[in-house]
Amino acid sequence: MAEALNALCFKQAHWKVIARGLKVEEWFEDGQAVGTGGILMPQEEKLRVGLRYFRFTSSTSPEEAQLGGGWWTDFENYHKVESFAREHGYDLGYAARLFLALPYSWTRVDRLVSAILEVPLAAYSGKGDVATDKGENWTPIQHLPVRQLYIPGLFVKGLKPQEQLYRKAFPKHTSQGIRNRVG
Repeated sequence: MAEALNALCFKQAHWKVIARGLKVEEWFEDGQAVGTGGILMPQEEKLRVGLRYFRFTSSTSPEEAQLGGGWWTDFENYHKVESFAREHGYDLGYAARLFLALPYSWTRVDRLVSAILEVPLAAYSGKGDVATDKGENWTPIQHLPVRQLYIPGLFVKGLKPQEQLYRKAFPKHTSQGIRNRVG
């Protein structure tokens, strides 16, 4: 198996700190909310080239935040969210909030990005942790846990657009609006 293009990120401690959900996003000053959720005990995992990955995001975020944001899931775990939404009459975006612990102030969760991985990458993976925002705790659904992925290095502030890893990793992607409300 070829070396992951983001292998260097796994030698730089701050990426794992982000995967654990500690408040470091303000270091990047990219206009995204500062989170405190993350992954419990993140483990390195090689992602498989040719598989489809999914990201719930906000339509008001720029492309580099929509595609270059590190938080993704694979098809199996996306399918858990989608099936739960369908079976319980929830909009997909609302179900994503429940499974991934996404407070309202962090993201609109009104856009779904779907992309096939084109180059070798690695990610931190694991069960999501409780997210805390403005004194509110968001606990991911516990009886149907989903494995979250944090792919470090997709977007690095200061690199030219054509040098960004997300452009190499996901050159062909789709993005569609989704609803985000209960019932």
